[in-house]
Amino acid sequence: MAGRVAVAYISRPWGVRGEVRAEALTHRVGRFSDLRDVVVQCAGRPDRPLELERWRTDAKSLLLKFAGIDAPEQARSMLVGGYVTIAPDQRDPLPEDTHYIDDIVDCAVVNSEGQPLGRIVEVVSMPSTDAYVVRGTKGEALVPAVGDFVVEIAPGRVVVRGVEELFEP
Repeated sequence: MAGRVAVAYISRPWGVRGEVRAEALTHRVGRFSDLRDVVVQCAGRPDRPLELERWRTDAKSLLLKFAGIDAPEQARSMLVGGYVTIAPDQRDPLPEDTHYIDDIVDCAVVNSEGQPLGRIVEVVSMPSTDAYVVRGTKGEALVPAVGDFVVEIAPGRVVVRGVEELFEP
């Protein structure tokens, strides 16, 4: 999905008119009202530009209807297992002091004295908070993404404190 941002994962067809059930991958589900042109991307299949005709929620998930997809068989073969994606400039602005995961991954991690500890290779969602998987020359560590440990997040760089012992063997 290089260059695109996933906002939903399509899990299965729903009903007889080509709708699909999808899991929202965005913090504001109402954003689907602003979307019209999207691209559905699925591994092993060509990207499929589509028009989002309508959307709604039910008790379980999102229900999406795309123009030209009018039967459950079409939905299954063309959409299931795919991600509904948008261009990066269509992302919602975030509240202050919050960041998109793709802005965090691959950032250099340094301690408060500026010594390099590694790079963030993944952000893991834990029940109580996110954690950064930091891989460096001394190994790999999970750094909780909380103010006690994360001092500053700047473009390309995350400053941490009190986690140096996590990198010792």
